[in-house]
Amino acid sequence: MAIIFEPLAGNTFVALGPTNLGLYVFRQGDAARAVAIDSGGDEDAGRRIVRECERLGVNLSVLLNTHSNADHCGGNAAVYKRTGCAIASTGLEAAFLQYPQLEASFLAGGFPQRALRNKFLMAPASRATHLLEPPCELALDEKGSIDIRSVPVMVPAGLRDAERARGDLVPVAGTEGLHIISLPGHYFGMVGVMTPDGVFFAADALAGAPVLEKYNIFFFYDVAAELETLSMLERIEAEWFVPSHAEPVRDIKPLVALNRAKIFEIAEVIVGLVRGDSSLIPEKRARDGASLEDVVAGVCNRYDIILNADQHVLVGSTIRSYLSWLCDQNQLEYGFEQNRMTFRVKQ
Repeated sequence: MAIIFEPLAGNTFVALGPTNLGLYVFRQGDAARAVAIDSGGDEDAGRRIVRECERLGVNLSVLLNTHSNADHCGGNAAVYKRTGCAIASTGLEAAFLQYPQLEASFLAGGFPQRALRNKFLMAPASRATHLLEPPCELALDEKGSIDIRSVPVMVPAGLRDAERARGDLVPVAGTEGLHIISLPGHYFGMVGVMTPDGVFFAADALAGAPVLEKYNIFFFYDVAAELETLSMLERIEAEWFVPSHAEPVRDIKPLVALNRAKIFEIAEVIVGLVRGDSSLIPEKRARDGASLEDVVAGVCNRYDIILNADQHVLVGSTIRSYLSWLCDQNQLEYGFEQNRMTFRVKQ
């Protein structure tokens, strides 16, 4: 599939596709050095990114991975092979970049079966040359070398003292470099990137309306952290927001509201299943509580999801995260029945 970087604002470019990619160009005298934000899903995407940089007349100096899901880092190895550029990510994501079997193993909960050892879940291995510790700023010096510096905690204007004391982080536009902050929830060490032009790349912090309408279940590792990230996104001031799986928008608030509503909708479905909505689990045995498999089957029946091997582990992992969150929220509790973990509505 073609990758074409189009200007969005100033020196910030976006290539729209199944996974949106970003490019920021540092212009220093006669030099034009670029930072790519994510590399797409496979080696072909990596090669196309390099060709696009050549077409634009820029030197690709840095590849910044927002996180290590294969659709965001699948082109890393090809880009590095052709350019020798630096690769930057957070420490947790760097481990998954270097050892891609970790993602399939994490999702499978053990050694992944052959059907899961595919490019969708396991990108070609790559190695981060620079580790990001958000909040931080990434810039290039006059020689094109990477300069990563810590930045003070930024808080939105108008916060009450109690909110300010929590240290709510928001990225700042207009600085010389790329302002990088943590976006917890979707994956272990995911980050968002604000360019000096006021364009915020939000990675997989939220899904677009077509994705939610088609799939309903959007992958999360930590539901509580995801809800906090959604609240933080509403407070960011940016000219443009670029989610990885949605069209760029000027105002992110409606999409935040849609994602938040979907999370609570799915949580309500899960609680209903555990409470005893057997209409969605036609073969559920009469017992007190519901197993993980009961809940997965019920949610899939509710949203007409047909599972394959990849979807089974992605949906299953996400529902485990919902169940953990609902237990932490004291809405559910777990126990064991005939050596099966079951969930019940907490009385």
